[in-house]
Amino acid sequence: MQRMSPAQSRVYERLQRAFVETGSAPDLAELARELGIHYVSLKQHLQALSNKGHLVFESRGRGRSPRLELPAASTGVPVLGSIPAGPLSEAVEHAEAFLPIGLGNSGGFALRVHGDSMADLIQNGDVVLFEKRPLQRSGEICAVRVGEEDVTLKYLDRVSPQMFALRPHNADYPTVEADANDVHVEGVYKGLLRGAMLDILTDADN
Repeated sequence: MQRMSPAQSRVYERLQRAFVETGSAPDLAELARELGIHYVSLKQHLQALSNKGHLVFESRGRGRSPRLELPAASTGVPVLGSIPAGPLSEAVEHAEAFLPIGLGNSGGFALRVHGDSMADLIQNGDVVLFEKRPLQRSGEICAVRVGEEDVTLKYLDRVSPQMFALRPHNADYPTVEADANDVHVEGVYKGLLRGAMLDILTDADN
């Protein structure tokens, strides 16, 4: 499989995100506007990616949407890098792998844990699965973005209409309060993978 150019990589990463979040291809005209390129240029990038074997792109003639598909391995649950379970730190946004499992119609993603603030419930090295949905009840475990860049894995407690508490499982770590306007739920805990099960799924992706 031939390597992508930087421009093609940008298009491909945005397509991956769309398939993971919605389960279908995005509107190409909207995608072109989002990427800041002409529609014709986008189609040229898609055709080049198809020729290189990274996806399937076929024009279907006037008035019909083109066929656009990504390989199955690219539309499983993405492992979006690492997330510290301890001090707030910037999450890695680019998928390092795709797990061949599903999380229902809501879509989802996985994050690898570094740290022990959620031990012994969630351990260092676990891969945690998240649903992309809003908080439904106080006390759910969430991947939480505080402000613009900070992401952490904590129980999210509603302290008041204006305040959340980010609570660790490990009592050695403090609970941190944050203004509700600064708290953004990236995903809600669905389950975790560790040990042999994680090895099996990781091997299946390779």
